Amino acid sequence: MRKFLLLFLFSLFTSQYLYAQVSLGIRGGFSVTAMKFETSSGQKSGGISNDNQLKSLHADLLLNVPLYGGFHLQPVLRYITKGTYFEPLAQQQATASGESGNRIAIRYLEMPVNLLYKFQFPGFKLAVGAGPYIAYALGGNYRTDIIDNGKIVSHEKRSLGFENADNVISPGLYLDRWDGGINTTIGLELNNLVNIGVNYSQGMINLDNSAAYKVKNSYVGISVGVLLSREDY
Repeated sequence: MRKFLLLFLFSLFTSQYLYAQVSLGIRGGFSVTAMKFETSSGQKSGGISNDNQLKSLHADLLLNVPLYGGFHLQPVLRYITKGTYFEPLAQQQATASGESGNRIAIRYLEMPVNLLYKFQFPGFKLAVGAGPYIAYALGGNYRTDIIDNGKIVSHEKRSLGFENADNVISPGLYLDRWDGGINTTIGLELNNLVNIGVNYSQGMINLDNSAAYKVKNSYVGISVGVLLSREDY
C-alpha cells in the first residue's frame, strides 16, 4: 500500500518538476459496478451487463502531463466502491431455507494511468485515451439474506476477510486485496476549466485466491470536476 501511494506522489512531484505546465484537477462522479464469476467447471454469471450492478460514488485527484503534440499522460488517484448484488435464493427456490449471498461492496484506492490524445475545438478539448490501472482494497463487507421457507426474514452484514478463507459465496472463496486491469476514457475539457468524462474499467486479475471461482471487477463511471490550472495557459 505504501509503495502504491509513493508511486502516485512520485509521479505528482517529479512531473511538476520536469514540466512546469502540468495541470491538477479534482472530480467526483457516479459508478455502476459489477463482478463477473466463473466456476471451475466454466459456468459464468454476473458482469456489467447483468441486472445485479452495485451503484456507488467515486472521487478523483488527477494530473494532466503534456508529452508531445496532443498526447498527454493522465494518472488518476480514485476512491471508489466496487461490488455486486446477487439474485436472492428466495427467488430461485420458493421453499428454500438458510443463508444466501445478497451483496458484496469493496472500497478501493485505484490508480488508472491513461495515455490521452486531446483534439482541439473552439471552446473545448475532446480527450480520448486508455491505459492500465491498479487498485488496492481498503476494506469491504458482504451482506447475506436469512431465508425461512422461501421468505427473507432478516439480513446479516459481515466484514470481508481478505487474508483468510471467508464464506462469501461458497465455502473456501476469499478475495485478494489487489486488483488490476484496463481503463478507457473519453471526456470534454471546457475552456472554463470544467471537465466531464466517462470511463469503462475492466479487471484482468482474478480476485479469488482459491480454486473455486474466477472473479473479476468491471464498472462504468461518469465524472464531473474542475481543473485547477490548464497546461496550455
